[in-house]
Amino acid sequence: MINTISAEIQRAEIENDRQFVTALARGLGILSVFENSNIALTHQMICERTKLPKATVSRLIYTLLCTEFLAQDPDGGYRLGMAAIRISATAWAQYDLIRHAQPLMAAFAAEHHVSVNIAKEEGGEMLYLACCRSPARLAVQLMVGSKVPAAQTAIGRAYYAVADDFQRAHLRRHLPPLPEMETAQQLEMLAGHEAFYREHGYTLSAGEFSPDILAVAVGVYNRAEQRYTHALNASVPASRWQEADFVREIVPGLQKLAQEISAA
Repeated sequence: MINTISAEIQRAEIENDRQFVTALARGLGILSVFENSNIALTHQMICERTKLPKATVSRLIYTLLCTEFLAQDPDGGYRLGMAAIRISATAWAQYDLIRHAQPLMAAFAAEHHVSVNIAKEEGGEMLYLACCRSPARLAVQLMVGSKVPAAQTAIGRAYYAVADDFQRAHLRRHLPPLPEMETAQQLEMLAGHEAFYREHGYTLSAGEFSPDILAVAVGVYNRAEQRYTHALNASVPASRWQEADFVREIVPGLQKLAQEISAA
């Protein structure tokens, strides 16, 4: 996370982005270095992880202590404070959708002999949050935490198709370059699949991400946020299915599954 924040700070400086508040980003950068840390961090450790000057870190830590986003241990180290913990708890509550989705996904995967995955956009890519694998082995074995490109995958195309204007703008801004595809080509591809989704209610990927994978995907509506925040796919080895048969047999059930997940 700190690398992403540091990159955004650098971008804002290069582009002279007047809307970007660098001091806030640096404060968030300090909070981010506590990710996956089970120990209190010293002032020196925070400086090393953020690569910020000691004086800057001191001022930011003082502010975060005053606002209870950090707390100080008796030995002088720092840990996340109650304000950060309360926000974290609120964020985790949003993952009730994923917990609700997992048994439904597992039942669908077992019934139809497909792999089922749910993902959200992060940094211009799709981040897998839950996976139920098919007994049939795929060439690319994805798992929770895996990231896949948006333009080349059914799940990324479905997310883009149902996303609101703000979400699309965020994805376009952070879309990572691909060796085989320029950013402009990715955007053109996403726009084409958005139109397809509006007409057919699903997106398809037939070998673009991996020659062995045939996948369809749909958007998942998040009632808590009152917008689409996730996408859901079903995938199989391309050698075992004809595309038309796969679409006919799997898409209606996948659309129903997305509605059941959205009802959480």
